[in-house]
Amino acid sequence: MDQDSIILDEAQAFDARIRERLEAGFVPDLRRAEFCDYFYKSFWRDPHYIRLYLGWIMDGLLDLLHRHCGQGLRILDVGCGAGYMSLELARAGHHVLGIDVSQECIRAAETTRDNNPYTDGFGSLEYRVEPFMQSRGEYDVVLFCVSMHHMPDLDAVVAHAHSLTKSGGHLLFYEPCHERFGVRDAAQVGLIRGLLALAGMWFDPDETKDLVQSMDEAALLRYFKDLHWEYVMERDKNEPGGQSPHDLSVSGQDILQAVRERFTELETKPGLSFTYRVLGGLRGPRESIHAIADFLAVYERTCVANGLMNENMFYFVGRKDT
Repeated sequence: MDQDSIILDEAQAFDARIRERLEAGFVPDLRRAEFCDYFYKSFWRDPHYIRLYLGWIMDGLLDLLHRHCGQGLRILDVGCGAGYMSLELARAGHHVLGIDVSQECIRAAETTRDNNPYTDGFGSLEYRVEPFMQSRGEYDVVLFCVSMHHMPDLDAVVAHAHSLTKSGGHLLFYEPCHERFGVRDAAQVGLIRGLLALAGMWFDPDETKDLVQSMDEAALLRYFKDLHWEYVMERDKNEPGGQSPHDLSVSGQDILQAVRERFTELETKPGLSFTYRVLGGLRGPRESIHAIADFLAVYERTCVANGLMNENMFYFVGRKDT
């Protein structure tokens, strides 16, 4: 498939996706998001979960930027979507250009930016509808936040990122590495979701009902494998497709190998594992489910950091030396 067709496919998918979300009340802002029951299992359902999940990811990106790259940086945010990460980077004092192939996403991002009340220490923020391979300029940092895995021509993408990065500048990303997440990890998720379902605190109370009634070992193992598939494919088994036609075009290992060929690796570290498909599924009194969410967030971070559970996402920062 040619590059123009890939771009059109992705743009149409994300245009439709953001329109549906906005009509349901979605607010693409980590600080001003509102409760939205359109999201039945996603962290986007509740501002508390957004802080636990995306807030932690954003803190990780800012930490890597500050320790390796500096302050007041000129950043290209590639595949910025509705702009919520670009906005936080600008709020942290950076000068950000967010690009995306989806016109509807950029329109939503501009609206959110224009109504931003958090202006103290704000750097600058511009958005463009622009395919990455058509980008020009020179940047202190080229950032991919869960966007590079949508780009099938990985070598060309990394080469272009290298050309846009100034000498001594940096490539930074947070991307999926689903190949690291195994059935053993899915079994932990199965235990958590099963207990929540039995307690009446999961959005689908029947998720493990048949398993409990049958006490069937083979059925339980199939459930774990189904959960593993769900996390690797980033969708429920009854969903017709992923986020977009070219979602998950490359693996985390593919990405890591490609970027190491052109950038000097400074730091790679694990991201999060499973809560992005659990937090929004909690049901019950707000105080109770928020307490459970807090515990699950600490549990996840502790398990991943200590090698007790495999991550689904990871960070990388590398420097351009030549």
